[in-house]
Amino acid sequence: MPVRDLLDIQLLEQWLEEFRGLGYLTGSDMRVLEQQDETEVARGLIVVDLSEAATITYLQPIAGSDGRWKATMEARDTTIELTAVGIVNLGNELNVLGALVSFLETKSRELLAAG
Repeated sequence: MPVRDLLDIQLLEQWLEEFRGLGYLTGSDMRVLEQQDETEVARGLIVVDLSEAATITYLQPIAGSDGRWKATMEARDTTIELTAVGIVNLGNELNVLGALVSFLETKSRELLAAG
């Protein structure tokens, strides 16, 4: 069974809250949004706003995978210019984003193993 079929908004919010509790420092806003789906289950996806790049990133499981996730970054239509501090801060945001994707993959694999 695909991990996507086992996820709902409440579970994603629980996982995101658990991740926040790990203490990663980031300027990114992370939240769960409802995703339109043909099923009656309230599906969601995780959205991360990268503050230093003014870019929205969507996190969701890779279809047909063993619990792996992907990050999709929205296209930008403007150029960004960053100081050295801004670049370091963006790098930190991306490191936290990578940690979040890894966390979600671990949780998804645990969920698949239990199901």
